[in-house]
Amino acid sequence: MKLYISNSHKSLYEKDINKLLKIEDKFEQDHLDGLGVDELKHEFDFTIMPIIHSIEHPVAAEYIFGMALGHPHTYTRYRLVDFVERWLPYFSAIETIVRLTHDPDDLVSFRAIEICGKERIEESYKFLSTIIGEASIKVHTPNKPVGLGAQKVLTSLVDLLGTEDPEELEIIEKFYLNKGHLFNKYDFEEKIPIDLLEEFCNKEEEGMVLIPGGFFIYGLDPHQIPDKTFGWEDASPSQKVWLPPFFIDKYPTTNKEYDEFVYSIKTDGHIFCHPNEPEEKEHQRNTYWDKRFKPDHPVTGIDWYDAFAYARWKGKELPTEFQWEKAARGTDGLIWPWGNSFEGKKVNWAGRWLEEEPLNLKDWREGITKFNEKIPLEPIKKAQTFENTSSPYGIVGMIGNHWEWTRSDLETRREFHPIFNDKMGKDSKRHAFAVLKGGSFFSMPGLMYPSYRGKDIPFCRHNEMGFRCVRNIPINKIRRAIGRPLTNKAVY
Repeated sequence: MKLYISNSHKSLYEKDINKLLKIEDKFEQDHLDGLGVDELKHEFDFTIMPIIHSIEHPVAAEYIFGMALGHPHTYTRYRLVDFVERWLPYFSAIETIVRLTHDPDDLVSFRAIEICGKERIEESYKFLSTIIGEASIKVHTPNKPVGLGAQKVLTSLVDLLGTEDPEELEIIEKFYLNKGHLFNKYDFEEKIPIDLLEEFCNKEEEGMVLIPGGFFIYGLDPHQIPDKTFGWEDASPSQKVWLPPFFIDKYPTTNKEYDEFVYSIKTDGHIFCHPNEPEEKEHQRNTYWDKRFKPDHPVTGIDWYDAFAYARWKGKELPTEFQWEKAARGTDGLIWPWGNSFEGKKVNWAGRWLEEEPLNLKDWREGITKFNEKIPLEPIKKAQTFENTSSPYGIVGMIGNHWEWTRSDLETRREFHPIFNDKMGKDSKRHAFAVLKGGSFFSMPGLMYPSYRGKDIPFCRHNEMGFRCVRNIPINKIRRAIGRPLTNKAVY
């Protein structure tokens, strides 16, 4: 089972695109319409699908996802659904398969509906239940609609929710409608084959640190919260969480590194950007024109889409909040990376650059609102300044200095899907905010402990927001290796 790494991911992308170019004419409408039924099926079976199934790069795969959603030829969309399924639960494959449940042709939509149930795609519940209503009612009162499509949807919802019992279905559906997700099983250990784990862990990733797979303590119990001034309730209680191994950048991404990415965007285009980022998005950081933010400083002034695009450009990903917290706290449940007490001299926080440490909220607000183009002289510090306050794994600069974006949704703690936000109802906060971690030079201690869950919308830039990247075993390869849908939702 092959795993691509950063210095080869762009060449892999080019290789995959060249494969697609060789069969580009096979997808022309005139060509497809000119084939008989047997010829069409033969061409897909022996020419098109073998090439498509050899695609390994996620961005190249997303071109196929786009055809599955938008190609005018129904049989083509139908056949490409199988390719989308092979990439589950990769984020854009999830988004694609969920949207395909509303394809206008039931040849396509029925297949996508079946897959959503079989693969237990939580995000599909809202889309499927709008077709027939709540499964707990429909399972014993099959009111309109009553055709095959309605029964397909009901079967899929039963598979997704894991029971046919009306009372159990009602409990699960109420939980989902309240929380936006199914029951958590963060402590479930996925049985990933040893050879896949060894192949991944035996690599050396430049500038990255391997975080071993296993359990850690996520969150804090109420009595452990170091400062309850700010909204702390969603950082509690503590929970046992299992994660597979991953690599994480030892240092956050710098301005110099990020600016190289922006230059590549201007020359090569938005190849590796999020498929749902705003059209014609400008990726220039908003600190570019402020000389206080030097090339070797951690990058700030970027939004979630910027951070996501840089990570994929490097062949990496943003960390989940679970990965970030484990990398910061280790496995012993420490409150801070260095221990259980806040030490202001070890981090860059509001009390470091203000004339006096703020004693209360009023002092803090009055202090940080003095920030301008001259004060302070150096808002951000080099990450290496905090080398002696690294985490138990040796990860540097995780507390204070700047917030760090994750790819976790604030409301559900699942993968952040901004495309779904407007589909969840006008009052829903699901997929509206991504989780931020670590606090910044504007922060008080109550915002900086690793379990604290900051938030912001994905298209908002502030000069206190940065990021670092991770490298994972590709999630779709884990799914294929274990031979069933993943149970542990902390993994993705």
